[in-house]
Amino acid sequence: MAARSSSDGERHSHKSCQGVLINHYIINLDRSPDRLAAIVADCAAAGIEPIRVPAVDGKAVPVAERTLLDEKGFLRDHGKRPQPGEFGCYASHLRVFEAFLASDADYAVVLEDDAAPPVDLKEIEQSLLEKDDWDLVKLVNYRMPKLLVDRKLHGNIALGRAVFGPTGGSAAYMLNRKAAAKLLQTLVPMTLPYDVALERGWAHKIRVRHVAPDAIALNELTNNGLTMEGQSYSAYRLKPWQRLPTLRFRAVDFARRMIFAVSGRSA
Repeated sequence: MAARSSSDGERHSHKSCQGVLINHYIINLDRSPDRLAAIVADCAAAGIEPIRVPAVDGKAVPVAERTLLDEKGFLRDHGKRPQPGEFGCYASHLRVFEAFLASDADYAVVLEDDAAPPVDLKEIEQSLLEKDDWDLVKLVNYRMPKLLVDRKLHGNIALGRAVFGPTGGSAAYMLNRKAAAKLLQTLVPMTLPYDVALERGWAHKIRVRHVAPDAIALNELTNNGLTMEGQSYSAYRLKPWQRLPTLRFRAVDFARRMIFAVSGRSA
């Protein structure tokens, strides 16, 4: 089984037991065929026919053409200088939302090409669809310090709300059309790295949920992140006195996250 292109005009949706259509998208750089082959093999084992969305190569986009990026806002809110890979990651996920909304699918599962979908992914998706209590579910989290559990999914995976964060990572998540449409509006311009911005349900006015443990693993053979291209993330941090606006932003976001988690609604 090979991944189809998002531009080939065919239907690739998986129809769930509930009768809804689910598209599975893989974000993959043209220069990473090995990563594509690995995740396509995992999808085949899970009985899924994925749709490949060519990733935006941030290194190939001239600075003057990165109009999506609000560099001043990024420095203010994140306290670090933006990197080409971060821009490419952000733009790539927005590209997926556009493809999803142009299709007739009801839901989308978005996978970065270092994800390793399990053989029972369809069963996990079915259990998510049993109740309308989310708009977007992060299926991989790098950190999960505290989860307020709403219910249990297939495989005894807990679904709930993250009290603290950011939980990190955007390698795999599932969302509905409402979430995709909202994110296309609220994620522009780019003032944060994509994984940080994604989970801010209070800002997007969508029900963001997390899982514990992770529902989808990362492939040990391909999980060498390309966003930073081997560079040290701390090297791009601003001086302490330049990060005061960032600390203010994070303090407000910390409070809004907790309100969001406790109430289950946008703050």
